[in-house]
Amino acid sequence: MSLPVNSKLAEQVKAIPGGEMLMMCFSCGTCTSKCMIQEKLEPAYNPRRLIREAVFNLEDMAFNDRTTWLCSACDLCYPACPQKIHISGVINAVKQLAVARGRQNPYQTAKVDESTCVACELCVEICPYEAISLIGKKVPFRGMISMASVDPGKCMACGICNAACRSTSIRLEQDFNDNLVVENLWGWLESEAV
Repeated sequence: MSLPVNSKLAEQVKAIPGGEMLMMCFSCGTCTSKCMIQEKLEPAYNPRRLIREAVFNLEDMAFNDRTTWLCSACDLCYPACPQKIHISGVINAVKQLAVARGRQNPYQTAKVDESTCVACELCVEICPYEAISLIGKKVPFRGMISMASVDPGKCMACGICNAACRSTSIRLEQDFNDNLVVENLWGWLESEAV
């Protein structure tokens, strides 16, 4: 992005590939009627509202809008759009800006246990949202190693990576890990012994 941070939100969205269609939307609601997210996950999901917030440079409202974080870019809405706008491109442009400003996805996203990840790339290959990639990371006593990394701006918490990971190194439940299970078992055994 070549625009300065203090430029208007609408201009920043239009500068990102996919976001250039921001001003083309007629706000007819066809995209909303076709969206599976609104029907199944979040009744408040509303791309029309998000577009309005972006057009009128309401940055805080747009970045805090749950719609910003829920679009999976499935493009079920695209064939029905009379303007042939990829609304997912606009929504994901707003999401990219939100992540760049340090905003975090309010929904649960997959987390990688760096101590057990073996960088097999199974999660990378299986993720339908291209939210996982391998990165190199310097680890004490081990040097530079590869491991999976999840982009919270793209993760839709579908759980496919969790189901596919053979080393249980990637999961949706932040509170669950193998070490915690063992500690809980030991705690339970100790309480039974008393």
